[in-house]
Amino acid sequence: MNFFLNSIVFIIAAFIGYIMNELGFFYKINVIRDKVPKMTVAGIRFKGPYQNTGKPFNELEKKITEANIDVIYIGLYFDQVQNVPADKLRSFVGAIIKNPDIETLNKLKEMELEIIEIEENDESVQAYYPCTTMKILEPFSMMFAPMRVYPTMTKYFEQHPEVFKSSYDDYNGKNIPCLEIYDRVAGNTRYILQNKNTKEVLPDFK
Repeated sequence: MNFFLNSIVFIIAAFIGYIMNELGFFYKINVIRDKVPKMTVAGIRFKGPYQNTGKPFNELEKKITEANIDVIYIGLYFDQVQNVPADKLRSFVGAIIKNPDIETLNKLKEMELEIIEIEENDESVQAYYPCTTMKILEPFSMMFAPMRVYPTMTKYFEQHPEVFKSSYDDYNGKNIPCLEIYDRVAGNTRYILQNKNTKEVLPDFK
């Protein structure tokens, strides 16, 4: 009887450990300073809780897939959740266009998607987080990852106040969003905090 119970406990513990590993619970997050590449992004503006961006992301992915355009998906998040009411949070649900030629851009415009440019920048704070390989866990991974990554970035600034004061202390209300690049091929999400001297994105998005 004890052997049977011990076996069940072991199986349950192993399963929980596997799920936690899939969600990146044991992953060591390294914060780095790196460039932001120039990106052409097509997408949709969204106002509301960040956790509700799943529906517009699905709608965008459906359009992009039907048009057979090669992309990497990206989210632009303009507001800090602790400072702005949930229904007023601003985001841009987007797709980085790998080959932004005229034909592709015209096709995207016909799909009524907004096209924006993110300029190259030499200074940003970044971190990577692994994507789950289990489709069923993707919504949980999308919620869990920021809960680990952003506090780690905050801790980085606490340990490096000179970095914070030089480029990240006061954005003066500029539209400079945090970027989350969801790279399924690489198997990770790239989190990017742009510096305060970065060119604004969607300055009319208020």
